[in-house]
Amino acid sequence: MDMFPALANIPLYDYITSWRAKAQKMADLDAEVWSRFWYGMKRQVENGTAPHSWGKEFMRSNYEKYGIDELGAIYAGYNPMLDAV
Repeated sequence: MDMFPALANIPLYDYITSWRAKAQKMADLDAEVWSRFWYGMKRQVENGTAPHSWGKEFMRSNYEKYGIDELGAIYAGYNPMLDAV
C-alpha cells in the first residue's frame, strides 16, 4: 500500500489479499501498547506522583477542544524520549 496507495480504493484488491485485516491487527496491537503507557501515566497524574513531562502537561490540557480524540492523544501525549529529559 505504501508504493501504490490507489490500490486501497479498489474493492477487488481486498478479495485477492488480506492486507487490510493484517494492517488493522497491527494498528490494534500498536494502540494497545501505547495505551498502556498513557493509562499508566494517567494513574500517576491522578495520584499526584507523575514527574514533570510533556505527556503530563498534554494530558492535563484541554486537547479535546482542538478535536483530538483519545487515541490521537495517546499517540501525541506519550513520548518516552521527551519524558526521559
